[in-house]
Amino acid sequence: MRQLASERFDSGLNLIGSPDDVPERMGEAIEAIGGDGFLISTPFQRISRRFINEACEGLVTALQRRGLARESYTQATLRETLKEF
Repeated sequence: MRQLASERFDSGLNLIGSPDDVPERMGEAIEAIGGDGFLISTPFQRISRRFINEACEGLVTALQRRGLARESYTQATLRETLKEF
């Protein structure tokens, strides 16, 4: 179990750092491996209002400044938005 957990949680990006470091590392990962978005999880932490607020107001804003996250939706419904991909 220890080996499985170690392999599962050590294989991701190390996204710990300043508000400028983290979005920069995320952008580098997209350039290197491609993709159309990010999946953010906290394997050992409960999702709190504070976590969501920091991610939305801090991280997403920094990603938008770098052009790595959309600033608005172009479609009227979720279904149409998902079809864009």
